[in-house]
Amino acid sequence: MMKTEEIRKLLQTNSEVSAYEIETVENEGRQLYFVMGKLETNRVVNSEEIQVTVYHDFEEYRGSSSFNVVASDDAESILKKTEDCIVKAKKVKNPYYPLAQDQESVVSDLEKKVDTNDALQKVSDAIFDADHFENQSLNAVEIFMDIYHFSFLNSNGISHRYDKVSMFIEAIPSYKGETGEYELYYSTRKGNFSADDLQKEMEEALKNVRYRAEAKRIDEIDLPKDIPVYVKGEMTGQLMWYFADQLSYQNVYFHTNHFNAGDKISDKPFSLTLKGEVAGATASSPVDEYGLRLHETKVINHGIAVQRWGDLRYGSYLKEEKITGAYPVLVMDEYEAVSPEEFNQPHITILHFSAPQLDESSGYFGGEVRLALYENGDEVIPLSGFSISGNIFDTIKDAGYSEKNCMYNGWHCFHGPEYMILKHLSIH
Repeated sequence: MMKTEEIRKLLQTNSEVSAYEIETVENEGRQLYFVMGKLETNRVVNSEEIQVTVYHDFEEYRGSSSFNVVASDDAESILKKTEDCIVKAKKVKNPYYPLAQDQESVVSDLEKKVDTNDALQKVSDAIFDADHFENQSLNAVEIFMDIYHFSFLNSNGISHRYDKVSMFIEAIPSYKGETGEYELYYSTRKGNFSADDLQKEMEEALKNVRYRAEAKRIDEIDLPKDIPVYVKGEMTGQLMWYFADQLSYQNVYFHTNHFNAGDKISDKPFSLTLKGEVAGATASSPVDEYGLRLHETKVINHGIAVQRWGDLRYGSYLKEEKITGAYPVLVMDEYEAVSPEEFNQPHITILHFSAPQLDESSGYFGGEVRLALYENGDEVIPLSGFSISGNIFDTIKDAGYSEKNCMYNGWHCFHGPEYMILKHLSIH
């Protein structure tokens, strides 16, 4: 693979290259595949990816196009790819925007060398220590551990280098009951982990598949009117990111935002802060895609929208004086948790959505529920095969939150209350 410095020098030989960015991702990966508790495959996966973005300025526009560097590339092929990018960039009429400049470089290596053998042993032990229930098993388990080395440089002399560790776990827990065998899909991403917590998560996944086998239809039970619904994980993160996104430069620029800085959002105050790095967040990064250094920004304070945010491109279009950058992690750092008595009121807890959806233009959200629990203080009844729907602008006004926090790791990460308590939802 060609070195970054070699690529940089080749780009500088083309007078039509107005600016450039070079991003490199090196990955030291390990993958374990288990079938019925037996290790079937232990794979080492090492890779290097280099992406080059070429900018071409013409008239009042800045066009761009990208290419990937492969192992077979030499100087001639890099120059050819650059010329092809220029042709494409000339067709992209984006208003001009600057690239990152005049800031300190990030150099952040791992504090200590990661012992992947030891880490994978502890993870697999924690997972299979949970497999102790009668008539249940983990049919398949896959563990992916990756150590990433990122580097970034641009034509303005900005250069960054940082590392991070990520783990992704997939499992198929099963249960053999009187009516047949049932399976559920389980997955989780970890930036760090506790063996005890991971074992508890896997035990919960095994319990859930038994609940799925015993689940009733919604019309088989007598639900109280206007029963609150508790959501967690992906749905909570999706809803909270929706509010943060309303204040993004891009949404403001295209007039697709539903509120602006200064607007009141909720009668029950909560605060949201965007951050580049949070312990345990797999998407953590000290810089954004343009290489802009990230410093935390509070976007909602006590239920009031206070700050717009976003990347260099749309920030410059809005003539923002201090552009924040685009963030990967959202933290709900202030909110009023419900009392234990209110938390234990009769409610439905959604454990698995088929595919939760949120319409950005209207605020309507919902989805088909694969597994939920109805809890009324006397009994726990598993439910399946129904849907919920509502409008986030209505439900956020008196939403409640659990005292316990958790980290949800997805494309974007969210750290906040484990449960969000929603009212005024349609259950059907």
